[in-house]
Amino acid sequence: MKVEQAMEQPALRRLVQGLIEALGPRLRSVVLYGSAARGDFHEGTSDLNVLLVLEDLDPATLETLSPSVARWCAKGHHAPRLFSPALIAESADVFPIEFLDIRAGRLVLHGDDPFARLEVRGASLRLQCERELREKMMRLREGYVECHARARDLSWLLTDSYTSFLALFRGCLRLLGGEPPAGSREVVAAFCERAGLDQAPFEEVARLKRGDSAGADLKSIFSRYYEQLTKAVRTVDRFHHAQGGAAR
Repeated sequence: MKVEQAMEQPALRRLVQGLIEALGPRLRSVVLYGSAARGDFHEGTSDLNVLLVLEDLDPATLETLSPSVARWCAKGHHAPRLFSPALIAESADVFPIEFLDIRAGRLVLHGDDPFARLEVRGASLRLQCERELREKMMRLREGYVECHARARDLSWLLTDSYTSFLALFRGCLRLLGGEPPAGSREVVAAFCERAGLDQAPFEEVARLKRGDSAGADLKSIFSRYYEQLTKAVRTVDRFHHAQGGAAR
């Protein structure tokens, strides 16, 4: 999707115009990111993710942008992420996965490009990758304890976690020395190849997500999926940039 195509979306165009009118020079940038900016957008199923860069994040500015954001959210969209230029610079060590993902696929709909000169340290990226992988594995284990006997809930646990892990795989690919492809399936394939994982369990969960696996043995799928995710955590845990980018 190009900027011109993005601005053909009525709700998005109204959001940008409303913010410009309300904030004037206090609005530094409006950035579209995610699947729409990467060219993986599907009408009716994909989200329109927006990030706003404001001169200041003081309460008066937040109140001023509130009506435009409320109209946007009333259409079923997620609230925009709010940053200032200083906050982006200060947060690069905290949100390296998110910032690198935005930098790799973004459309600047208004103002300057706030990610053009973004710098992220490899150590920060490795730490976030491992921390979030471990956190999501913890939630996956806890969810399985609660719902393993209920097929519908177990199916939801698998497909919901797949979306979360997919976002992390983009960051992990960059950590391991690769640039993530645009498509979700290609991201999983690339990460599995780079990390030495069996892709098959992820494909099974992806089919569940598409509704193509009626009657599947969910516990068996979970077991294989869980095993490969555990290997992924170990791969990231052992990775050290100081050793030339090799996992030990």
